[in-house]
This record gives sequence, structure tokens and C-alpha cells, in this order.
Amino acid sequence: MTEAGTPQAVAVLMTCHNRRATTLRCLQRLFQQVLPASVTLHVYLVDDGSTDDSGPAVRAAFPGVTLIPGDGSLFWCEGTRLAWRHAASAAPGFYLWLNDDVVLRDGALETLLAVTRNDCSRAAVVVGSCCDPETRKHSYGGHLLSGRRRHPARLSPVVPDPIHALACDTFNGNCVLITRAAFQRLGLVRRFKHAMGDTDYGLLARRNGIPVLVAPGYLAECAAHASGQTWLNPALSRRQRWRMLVGRKVLPPADWWRLLWTHAGLRAFLYWPVPYWRVLLGR
Repeated sequence: MTEAGTPQAVAVLMTCHNRRATTLRCLQRLFQQVLPASVTLHVYLVDDGSTDDSGPAVRAAFPGVTLIPGDGSLFWCEGTRLAWRHAASAAPGFYLWLNDDVVLRDGALETLLAVTRNDCSRAAVVVGSCCDPETRKHSYGGHLLSGRRRHPARLSPVVPDPIHALACDTFNGNCVLITRAAFQRLGLVRRFKHAMGDTDYGLLARRNGIPVLVAPGYLAECAAHASGQTWLNPALSRRQRWRMLVGRKVLPPADWWRLLWTHAGLRAFLYWPVPYWRVLLGR
């Protein structure tokens, strides 16, 4: 691993919190990737207030990783922003968002880079699709807006083609490669409490004419997390569902409004109250 100040450098942006073994496994698979000779990696890892010695363990196993301390309040979006600010000072050619629970498959980074034609001056965002390690079913990746009105939160997953890259509208941020040219036009992911930052970034890319592409095949494994959908469970009390819904990992009201207003305009007045009324009415 060398310094990130070259056009062919990939700056990997990660955030971790109290899952040491998971984080170490992710990093191990990352550094096992076989890359073209001209490509280098530099990892910027925000340790967001871990109390399980994640930071010291990473430092011991991977001394080249740049560890950035957090206070436990950053979560994914602010952690990514912090890592990105550090990485941008080195002016790498590419930025890779990588969740620490993602296990890359062999050739994953090479495939992502190939979609960009190894050209950091070409504005592009490339999404690596993940499948569940147990079921082998699609878990995270690209999305298309569904419905005639293209509601910014009604998303249909894009199953990757084994050979060709596919266009999409937005994505989950688990494994995403962003070229330098795309970053220069879009900047950092915008401020959200946790969720929605990745959806917002993909939609902003498309609005700015930047291709958002799903790389061929499944490039990684990552278990699907259904916790964000439990607020839909009518068997739970309204109070329980409400707390889940407005929590930072689902639809905190201010963030939900910001996403809708940015990408749906005046329709936001119609869309914004729907999930909250659904819970209040017990539906």
C-alpha cells in the first residue's frame, strides 16, 4: 500500500463501530484484492467511538490504514464525510465507499475499475452488488425509481448482469466506486443522520448527468438487514413503530423532508406525511 496522491490511487472510505472481527475481515479481503500494477490503495477508516478495541486491532493488523477517531455520534453518513475530507487532501483518482460488513469477492475492485475504464477523469459512479452469504439472494446494490411519478424512495433493485454494466438511478452505499471527476462535480455526500445519504448521492449524480452504473456480477457478500422495515409490522404497538420510524436509521422527519424536497419538489408535501400517518393510524 502506498500514498494516495496519484491518479490511479483508490481511497477507501470506511466507518466502524464495535464490530472488530467484522471490520478486520472486511479489511483482510480488501487487501487480498489483486489489482493492476499501477493501482494503489489507501484506507481511511473512521473508528466512531468503538469500545471493543477495534482501532488498536486494525492498527496492529493493518498499520498502513489511516485511523480517524470519532465520538460515537457520526454513524455512516457523517463517518463517510469525515473519511472523505481526509482522503480528498491526497487527491486520489478514485474513492471507494465500503461498509465494514462487506466481504469482497476476488476481482471485485478490478471489475469496478474496469467499468470506469481506469479513467478517473471520466465522471462515473459504479455500484458493486452484494448478495446475502447464506441465501445467495440479492441484498444491496443499484436501484431504479419505480412508478410513473418516480417517487425518490420507491426503489426497485437492479439485479446485476453477469457480463455487462447496467444503468441505475441510485444505490445502497455498501460498495460504490466514485471517480475523481464525479467527486469534483458532486462533492461530499450530503449531511444526513445515517440513512438516505447514499440514495440522495445517486439521485444527485443522475440529475447532474453523471452515469450511475451497476458493475457486472455480484462483487461482494453482505447480509441483508431488515431492521429498517420493522416499523411496518402492525403487530407492534404504535409507540414502538413510531420510535423506529423517526429514528436515525429509518425516516427522521427532517432528513426525510430534505430527500423528498430535493428530488420530488412540490410533491414532497404529498409524500412526506404518508409513513407517519400510516403508523399513527395503525396501518
